[in-house]
Parts: sequence; C-alpha cells; structure tokens
Amino acid sequence: MCKRYRSATVLWRCGVRKIVMVCVVLVPLFSWGWGREGHQIVAAVAEDHLDETTKVMIQSLIGNNHLYSIASWADDVRRDRPNTAPWHYVDIPRGSTYDANRDCSPPNSCVVDKIADFLKILTDKQASREDRAEALKFVVHFVGDIHQPMHAVGEARGGNGVHVTFLESSRCGRYDCNLHGVWDTDLIEHAGMSREQYVQAEEELIKNHKLDDMGVGTPEQWANESHQLAQAAWVPDGTDLNEQYYQQQIKVVDRQLALAGLRLAKLLNESIGTMTPRDFAASVQPNAEQESSPTSGRAIRDTTDSVVKVWANTESGVYHCSDSPWYGNTKQGEYMSESKAVKNGYHPAGGKSCESSH
Repeated sequence: MCKRYRSATVLWRCGVRKIVMVCVVLVPLFSWGWGREGHQIVAAVAEDHLDETTKVMIQSLIGNNHLYSIASWADDVRRDRPNTAPWHYVDIPRGSTYDANRDCSPPNSCVVDKIADFLKILTDKQASREDRAEALKFVVHFVGDIHQPMHAVGEARGGNGVHVTFLESSRCGRYDCNLHGVWDTDLIEHAGMSREQYVQAEEELIKNHKLDDMGVGTPEQWANESHQLAQAAWVPDGTDLNEQYYQQQIKVVDRQLALAGLRLAKLLNESIGTMTPRDFAASVQPNAEQESSPTSGRAIRDTTDSVVKVWANTESGVYHCSDSPWYGNTKQGEYMSESKAVKNGYHPAGGKSCESSH
C-alpha cells in the first residue's frame, strides 16, 4: 500500500512565506484505491444523500461517527489481513470488459463480488453487530475503490508499474511517481481544497450536471465504466503528466468521486435503509455489553433483554420507539429495554408506551 499523508505549515517571517511540507509514506510498493482524502470525499458526499432511516441504522453500527471516519479502514487493516488485498480492485485486461470467470474467480475474488458479499452481511438479520459494522466499512471503501479507474485495469498492476512525472516532478512525496499513485492522491491534492470545500464542489457538480440520475447501476457496470476511463487516461512509461493532463483528468476524478458518493448512498438507502434495529434483535447476545467508540458519547445498546426496544434520550428523559424518527438519532442516548427505561425514570414520547403501539 502506498499512501501519502501530507500537511502544510505556512510560516510568515519578514514578509517571506515559507511552506513546509511534511510527507509520511507507508509501504511504497503499491498504491491502492483513492487516497485517504478521496475516500473521505466519497463517504461525505454519500452522507449528504442518505435517508433519515439509513442514518439511524448506520449510527446503530458506528455511533455518532461520520461515515467518512471509517472510509479508509479497509486500507488500514490490510497489512494485518493481507488476504483482503485482492478485494480492492479488478484486473480487467485493457481493451476488454469485465468477465467474472476470468477477472474475479476464487480464491482471490475481486471488488465487484466483494461489494455484493458485504452487502449481504450488512443486511443479514442473524449476523452479529460486529460483523455488520465491519461489512459497512468494507462497502463504504470498496464502492470508492471501484470508481477509481486504475482499479479496473490489470496492465502494469493497475498503473503501479507505469513510471511517470507529475507536473515535471519525478517525486510524489518521498517516492517515485507512478500512474496509479497520481490517480490515488496527487490529482486530488493538486486541487488544493479541504475535504469540506471539495464536498461542496462535488455537490455543485451533482446539481449542475444532474448526476443524481446516474446514481444507479451495478458493481459490474461501474467496473466497466472505470475500465474505459482508465484506457482513456493511460500513458506510456516515462510520460510527464503535465498541466494539460491534470486539467483534463481532474474532471474525470471529480465526476467519479461524485458518482461513487451517490451510488454508495443509494446502496445503503436500499439495503439497511429499509430496516430497523429491531430487525437485528436476534443477533444480540444477552449480557454482552456493546459500546460505540469512546468519542461517540453513547452506548450502542443495552443487552439485559434479548431485544432492543427503545432509544432513551439521556438529555431529555424521553424514550422513543423503533418507528420514531428520533430512534437512535439524538445526540445523546442509549438503547435499552422499555422496562428498564421506565424503571430509570424515562417517559415515552407522546405519552404512549412502545408495547401498546405494536
């Protein structure tokens, strides 16, 4: 995995601006997927297009954390789980189209099949919360990966073996530039925008070009789209990717990031967005306390009973039933049985108990 994490400190002394770039590069053998910035942009765009029910379901898995906070998890764990590496891409031969038997056969599989595999786990009513949370992390990441054109071409290891210069520099961070790495990180970084600014620009792009209508399709179709874009962006070894190349291909990058976000949102809205935490009650293990990350400030669920029944807002003292839009969707709160909520002094929203409403 070749990742570049960059930060800039701007120092003003005697009217002279000095820019210090600190680059940390990890395992420079390969580049995989968009860089951290690209994956976060995809997840943030998706978050803007999630239905309220979908947001509640995601919160039941990752707490109050933003979707973009888990967007690069699949890259982070690959060193400890090397068997997951082939899941991030699909090696379609140049000039061809996706063939499942040729490009995605066991035991390695590929990103096309893995999106479908983890969607099944995400909606499996018998799966544990931990397995479903992990499946969500993989889905968020892999939908981003499949929209990176160099992830859908097999030649030269997806462009990792194509040495290039980028804007007349042979160095990208501390390592030599290659075509895949430039597409992962450098094209996005050269835009010079923060994640928030980039997401705002993506939303304008979606609106102005009516990309909502294109937020459809299957992973196989997305892989073929990316493969065609990779062929159009392919260059011979030793090419200088100049400003003209950047201006031409950054439009492709921006469109792919936007489509990835829209399609991720649609996948989630049409899968877990059609469910409620009650659907997964059978997967809760009694007396197995499960909590969200320490930064979220909320417990995921109380398991003293075998079923999750209410969401208790710890600030207002009111509890909500599973069909309420506030179920799992307040800043502070925790899941617990209705009997425990009443015992602890919480009152039902609207004055009607959840048991009587079902």
